Amino acid sequence: MADAASDGTGRSPVGTVSRAVQELRRRNANALAIDAFYLFTTGFLTILAMEGFWPAVIAAGPLVAFLLFALRSSLPFFVTNLLAIALAVVATRAGYVPF
Repeated sequence: MADAASDGTGRSPVGTVSRAVQELRRRNANALAIDAFYLFTTGFLTILAMEGFWPAVIAAGPLVAFLLFALRSSLPFFVTNLLAIALAVVATRAGYVPF
C-alpha cells in the first residue's frame, strides 16, 4: 500500500506545494492579476489600519471581508493573504512605506 504523502497528494509540505503549483497552472493570466491586485489591496488596508484608531475602524470591515473570502476560497490563498498582512506590517514598521 502506497503512502499518501509519497505521491504528493497528501498533507505533507510537498503535497501542499504540489497542489499550489497545480492550481497556478490551471489559472489564467487574468485570474493571477486579480489575485495580485487582491493581495495589494489587503496590504494597503493593513497599512491604513496601522495609521491610527479611525483608519483602523475604516479598514477593519473590508479586511475582515477579504479574509473571509480568502478562507472560503482556499487555504493557500488565505495563508497568502496572512503573509501579505505580515509583510505590510513589517514594511511599515521598518520605514519602507512612505506613510
